[in-house]
Formats: sequence, structure tokens, C-alpha cells
Amino acid sequence: MKTQIYNLIILDKSGSMSSIANAAIAGFNETVGGIRSAQERFKETQEHFVSLMIFCNCEKRLVYDKVPVAEVKELTSKEYQPCCCTPLYDAMGISINALYKDIKDKEDATAMVTVITDGLENASKEYNGAAIKALVERMKDDEGWNFAYIGTNQDVEATSASLSIDNHMSFEDDDAGMRDAWERDRRAKMSVFGRISMDSTVSSSMSASERKAFRSKRHRESRNYHELSEFQNRITPERISNLRPGEIFVFGSNLAGMHGGGAARIAVDRFGAIMGQGVGLQGQSYAIPTMQGGVNTIQPYVDEFLRFADCHPEMTFLVTRIGCGIAGFRPEQIAPLFAAAVNLPNVHLPLDFWKELV
Repeated sequence: MKTQIYNLIILDKSGSMSSIANAAIAGFNETVGGIRSAQERFKETQEHFVSLMIFCNCEKRLVYDKVPVAEVKELTSKEYQPCCCTPLYDAMGISINALYKDIKDKEDATAMVTVITDGLENASKEYNGAAIKALVERMKDDEGWNFAYIGTNQDVEATSASLSIDNHMSFEDDDAGMRDAWERDRRAKMSVFGRISMDSTVSSSMSASERKAFRSKRHRESRNYHELSEFQNRITPERISNLRPGEIFVFGSNLAGMHGGGAARIAVDRFGAIMGQGVGLQGQSYAIPTMQGGVNTIQPYVDEFLRFADCHPEMTFLVTRIGCGIAGFRPEQIAPLFAAAVNLPNVHLPLDFWKELV
């Protein structure tokens, strides 16, 4: 059974957003493109839908309401014209409750809720901060939903905490800052989608209520997925000549296990790789085949590796630039395959992979 993922974006259109309106529109359209990419990449395990709530004093409107991502049309200035004040609590309460009402009885559905605003609440009439905080906590704890808050011209960390939203990010109040925020959020979401796909193997035999509890636990264990500082300690060294106990050298191989050159040769000479074994753990190394075709043929082996790493937190996996040597791929092609590694603290990646992911 595929997981239905409902991507709800709550986008401020108060008057102060006028100066960055074009970047807000472009960023939303690019985000939808990213969700389409996720739909294609995880088509065996996920179905994606998009809702967009735009809000100001004079309107709180769902421009798209649970639309299959392939059918979402581009947002334009015709639909998005900033004006008035910021009824943030009302926009969140109305859209979150409406989505919950529509999907609460679906057997395997979850939601990714993203709030984007350039100012603080100042105009709500139906909901207050305490009510929204309680609503967010209930959706996280009981339903396993995921929330993110992206803001500027405010203490973003304090505001998100007041709403019980763990994932938060601030941006500069200009076009470049707005575009950067959308892009960082898009990449962060891909890591979450990857984790959901990886978890689908574990949760496939669970009941609907057990799956919700499982997702809720995952969210509570996760970091702020927009925070980048922790990756400084998870960069694979460019040259690895020895390993500590528990460290695993992850290299690109071929299905025949002919480890004749590059990192594969190092794995044989130093870390216990076995000639004739093209996949999986061998000594203090782990082989991921990269020579059998296009990027899509590598993905299943990367997914298998990430599940293995998740099940073995006692090991630390040092992923080399797999596929970027003899296989001829570029980091921007291979790095997205490791999106779920963002939430696996025992997986280290090359610096140029991290640059593509965060």
C-alpha cells in the first residue's frame, strides 16, 4: 500500500509580502516541481497531493485543495496579490482542521505542513495561539504529521516554539532570501520523503494506528530538518587510510564484485572487501553497485544500504563519492539518492553530496 502524503503550504499574502511576491510565487512553483520529483522517485511507495492556503485579512483561501501533484497548475500573480494584515492563526486553524477532516479516516495518509510568513500574527478572529499550539501538538502526536515554520522579521525560533513546531528556518526579507528559503525547504523535504519511503518497509505490516504512532515517534526523534550545523561532523574525509572500530567504508562497486580500481580497490586492500561480492557488508566495507545502468538502477541499492544503516546505529558509515568516478555520474545526480541519510546520524557523506542536499 502506498503512503498518501498531503503537502499543505500556508503562505502569507499580507501587504508586507509585496516586495517579495514574485519570489514567493516562483518558490512555490519550484517546490511543487520538487514534490513532482519525489512522486516520480518514490512512485512505488508514495502518492503526493498539494494544498495551498493563502491568507490575509480580506481572504483566507485554498487555491489548491488536495490536488494530485501532477495536476497542480502554476501559481501566478492573478491568484497571489499581497494586501492587508496577517491572520496567521486563523489560516492555520482553518486549513489544518479541514485537511484533517478529509484524511483522518484514510488508512495510510500523513501530512507535511509548511507555514511561510514575513511577520507575526496580528489579525485572527477565530483562533488564538494556544489553540493552534494544541492543534499542532495533536496532529504531531496522534496523527504523525510533520510541521515546518519559515519566517522573517521576527524571532523565528521563539515563534515556532510557541506553536510547538520543531522545524524552523529564518530568511532574509528580499527576493534572494525568499528563493533560498524555498530551495532549502525543498531539499529538506526530500530527505523526509526519503525517510518515509525507507520506513514504509518497516511499517507495511502495521495497522493504521500503529503507523501513525510510528511516524510520530520518528518526528519526535528527528532534529530541526532545516538546521545545517550538525553536518559539519558528518562529512566523509576525502582520503581514508584507516578505520576506527565500528566504522564502515562505503564504496561504489559492480554487480560482479570485480573490485579492480579506485575506492573499490582500497576496500579490498585495506577494509575486507571480497572479490566476487558486489553488494552489501563485507569486512569493514559496504558495496553499492553503480555500474549497471542509469541512476535509477542505483537507487534500490542505496535504499537497501540506508535501511541497513538505520538498523545498525552501532556502526558509522563513511560513504565515498560512489558513482562519481569510473561510473561517470555527477554529485548532483547521486546525492539525491541519499536524501534519507539526512536523518541518519551514523551516515557520513562527501561534502559535495551535502551541498546538494542541504
